[in-house]
Order: sequence, then structure tokens, then C-alpha cells
Amino acid sequence: MTVQAFTDADLTRLETLLSPLAVDGSTMRTDEVQGFFCAVASGPDRMPLDELLNEALGDAPAFGSAEEEAEARELLTRLFQNTEDALANGDMPEMILFSEEDSDEADYWAWCNAYLYALDVVETDWFEVADDEGFEDLLYPVMALGGIFEQEDGEDLISFSDAELDAFKDEVEDAILAVYAYWRAKEQAPATVRREGDKVGRNDPCPCGSGKKYKACCGKV
Repeated sequence: MTVQAFTDADLTRLETLLSPLAVDGSTMRTDEVQGFFCAVASGPDRMPLDELLNEALGDAPAFGSAEEEAEARELLTRLFQNTEDALANGDMPEMILFSEEDSDEADYWAWCNAYLYALDVVETDWFEVADDEGFEDLLYPVMALGGIFEQEDGEDLISFSDAELDAFKDEVEDAILAVYAYWRAKEQAPATVRREGDKVGRNDPCPCGSGKKYKACCGKV
């Protein structure tokens, strides 16, 4: 299926529709939407589209009109499809990043925090299913930039220098692609087939009930 492009004009329009709602409710900003979508598109789950859009919109106050809500949902759908398509082609979508408050620096925290939020929403516990310390290493730049080590009260679990945070910003796109590739490889890994019941010897009666020996029946090569 050909995915309709999501243009700069589409992004501007989506920001116009979502920004007022993001101020007044739990609706995500477009940078948060993209981070959330990247995580959902990367993992082993396939979230139903309505559920995906509802998570992005949160408890959005009423749109200006039903037409505006329908337009926002259509734009969100295309943004997700383009995100999914880019990752499938081994490309990182150009990150949508706002500026930090009172700064010209790009705000990676909001993007990465929304990515991590998706891990709480999807059905599969990524870390439990991965059961692999190397997987957590892949996500480390996202976790560091997304504030997973920050504490509301007291000292942070891990503190990072400005130089370390800058390095994580350089690594985050490769980390997102590596996580996507990790789950695709895991999906394609051959499953271990476990035999149920007792082993049938070649000279034993065939379990199919034919009365023949197994080697002359279902075990015949």
C-alpha cells in the first residue's frame, strides 16, 4: 500500500490543531506524538488505530468542530503511517523537536519521554520479553534523555554531565533504529519446538492407530 506523504504543511496544520489542546489537557504535542508513534511502530505489538489516536489525543477538550477533529485524526493517522514506513525502510523520520523553555536548545526530553510512555501503554512488557541486558543498552540514550533516571524528590538515580547528554543526543536516532531492528529480528527468530508426550521409537506401534510400526507409517522417510 502506498503511504500518502506527510508534508511540512501537514505538520504545521497538525500543530495548529493540537497545540491549544495540549495546553489545556493531556493531548500530546506533535513532538510527543512522534516519539510515542516511533515506539509503538517499533515494538512487537500492533495497537489498534483508534486506541493509538485516543492515546495521542488524551482527554482533549472539544475541538472547534467535528470537522477539525476528523482532520486531526486523519493527519495523525498519516503521521503514524509515515513513521512506520520510514522505520521499515531503515530510515529515521526527521525528529520533530521543540525548543526548550527559555533556550534555543532542542527539547529531547519531551520526545524521549513520550517514547518511554508508549512502553507503559503497549500490551507487551518490552524488558520482560527481551530478557536481555543488551536490549536495555540499546535504549539507554532514550532513557537518559527521557528522564527515566530523574527523581521527583531527592537525588537522581543517575546524573549525567552536559557532555554526556550531548553525546546521547547524537546517538538517539541510531538507538531508535537499533530498537526497531531488534524487534524485527526477534519476530523472525525460529521458534523452539518442544515435543509433547513420550518419544516414539522407530519399532514402536505408530501412535496414529494404523497397527503398523512407526518406521513403516508416520515415521517413514
